[in-house]
Amino acid sequence: MIIPAANVLKSTRLPLVEDIQYTVDQRTEDYIKIGLDLQQSYGTSCAIEYLQGKGVPNRITEQVLVRSNQSR
Repeated sequence: MIIPAANVLKSTRLPLVEDIQYTVDQRTEDYIKIGLDLQQSYGTSCAIEYLQGKGVPNRITEQVLVRSNQSR
């Protein structure tokens, strides 16, 4: 069995959601605020549907809504 060197393993590691930095414009930030309000009032599925409809990337939607649930 061939085992790759440690430096090869490090270079092929996929980034976690927390490792990825996003730049969010003002419009997307406004959508996120509304999505968080919807999540609190009507649930996560409603917030996901709204944010997807507005074109917010899925990774941002997931990161924002999951962190919001964890803080409650």
